[in-house]
Formats: sequence, structure tokens, C-alpha cells
Amino acid sequence: MSQTPQPSGVDLARVALRAAREAAKKTGARTAKSRPHGTRVVRRDGRAPMGLGEAFTALMAERGWDLPAAGTGLCERWAALAPDLAEHVAAVGYDAERGELTLRPDSTAWATKARLEASRIVADPNRSARTEAVRTVRVLSPGPLPSPGAAADPDPVRIPVPQGPVRTRESAAAGYRRASEAHQQVHM
Repeated sequence: MSQTPQPSGVDLARVALRAAREAAKKTGARTAKSRPHGTRVVRRDGRAPMGLGEAFTALMAERGWDLPAAGTGLCERWAALAPDLAEHVAAVGYDAERGELTLRPDSTAWATKARLEASRIVADPNRSARTEAVRTVRVLSPGPLPSPGAAADPDPVRIPVPQGPVRTRESAAAGYRRASEAHQQVHM
């Protein structure tokens, strides 16, 4: 005579759980297994838990450690940030202290378009970098765009440096010498 073993409490709980899941499937109710993943748990103090990467990014933004880094990448990533403008408007500089992105268009029409889209131009890099790195946009007068491989020029307006020998009083032009003598006579 063999006796069938009596189900233990754990076995009875498994049977009851399986029956409850099958009943829930029939009614369309959500079970613990069917709950969507990725939901956030909000703590009672209003803060949501965040991962290490998010915490580090938030700390960098809070302390302002990433503003220059975010701005430096703007000129290199300009084509990706504003693909509709990149062929005719170049990012030529970024001032981290003022949060100013400097743009050089190739024509007055593109300068106008850049000015009209300034709010979007400010928002896109900030969304990309998750900071408020760019606060204003400065659109320069139209001019030639730098070549794609060239580094961005922080000071796009350059004064040409004359080539040739250095001029001194002795080697100065005759007109300079006459003007200098007249100046000295008046002020003596």
C-alpha cells in the first residue's frame, strides 16, 4: 500500500498562483509578469531614482563643469545639429562665458534665416548636451565659409599683417618724416 504524499503549503501556493494567473489572462487583467518594464518609481519626497550616468550628467550640469566641453563640440557637430543650415551657415566660434554661439552665413538670405531660427538654434544644442550651454546666437555679416576640415576660427575678423621689412624712423617714407617734423614744431 503506497500512500500519495500530501501537497505541502508551498505546492498548494504554486497551484493557487497558477490558477490565479490563468484566470487573469482570461479576463485581460495585468499580472506581475505582464507589467511593462522601465516604469519609474517615484519616491514620496518627489525625486525619481536615476542611474549613475544620469546622476553624473546632472552633477556636471549643476556645477557647470561641462559648459566649455559642450560648447567646444558645437562647432565640430554643427552639421549634425543643424543639417538644414550647415551648407550655408557655419559655426565659427563659441564663447563659454557668455554662452554665445557665433555663426557665419554665406549670404544675406541665410543670415536672415539664421536670425529667424535663433530660438531653435539655441534649443537644439542645449537638448543635445542636456545643459543650457548656449544662451544666445550671434550672426556675423555674410562671408566665405571656412572649409569643413579647418578648425573653427575664434576671431573670424582678422586685420591683415603687412609683409616686408620693419619700418623705423630712419627708413620711414618721406611723407611720414615731414608729418613728424610738423607735429614736433607745433608742440614745442
